[in-house]
Amino acid sequence: MIGTGRLGREHARVYAELGVGSLCVYDRDAARAQAVARERGARVCASVEELVDACEAVSVCTPATDHPAAAAAAFERGVHVLVEKPIASDTASAAGMVERARERRCVLQVGHIERFNGAFEAALGLLERPRFIEAHRLATFTPRGLDVSVVQDLMIHDIDLVLRVLRGDRVADVRASGAGVLTRSPDIVNARIEFDGGCVANVTASRISREPLRKIRFFQKNRYVSVDLREKSIEAFEKVGELDSRLALEDAMKLIRPIPVEVDRSEPLRKEIVSFLEAVRGETPPPVSGEEGLAALGVAEAVLASIGSARS
Repeated sequence: MIGTGRLGREHARVYAELGVGSLCVYDRDAARAQAVARERGARVCASVEELVDACEAVSVCTPATDHPAAAAAAFERGVHVLVEKPIASDTASAAGMVERARERRCVLQVGHIERFNGAFEAALGLLERPRFIEAHRLATFTPRGLDVSVVQDLMIHDIDLVLRVLRGDRVADVRASGAGVLTRSPDIVNARIEFDGGCVANVTASRISREPLRKIRFFQKNRYVSVDLREKSIEAFEKVGELDSRLALEDAMKLIRPIPVEVDRSEPLRKEIVSFLEAVRGETPPPVSGEEGLAALGVAEAVLASIGSARS
């Protein structure tokens, strides 16, 4: 574990529960690292270099601006990396991480944890060429993640989900607006992302809301799917007949039926780390590759660029 803050502490917990051979931790705050080490029976390392020399795989849970340096130290020694999202704070650094992992033949997996949310996993099986996607991700204000904007901190989750659903469809246009309210970077942003295939994604993110919300809705021909990522629940409906303008409203509604859906409610972080370890053992490719993390960050940068051009 490189970084033992809120996320790093959770990674350490899961690794310990999975019974890895040994666990090492490093944090610039030595007291914080020692506290996690006591909780999980881990060894405290005095530097990143000492840690990667002792490990086969690492989780990087530092601020995004520190991800490239931590990953570079690991790749230099042939160590595999699970890096928390965003992959980096800018695409140039992220591209360097992807290239270095490829050169060293190391696994680089990006921690877009919503990919492992059971509600999203269930939704994937119901989606075929959505025409419109609407996402809302609202969070209360915390000092965590302030090294990047709300786009890279929160919206990037939904950007990644949209790209996963529309895999292979290229972004055609991005238009966005946003404002910094409590920080110097945007704290609330709305983006309209258009794709070559015709789908439009309307994505909103805020880190200054009073009530948390994480919902994404998909609209496609004859089907509607609503995913509550926070509650790990899903509602889905489909049309089962042809509409007739002569029908009364109550009769017309009989042409729409709910789709029963089972949702895996197990812990997404555990599934994410298990998938990383499987990739390290060569059993499966990483489900969220470095290239996918780079792609999501690229769209996030396009959102921020659109906000900047709108202001100028």
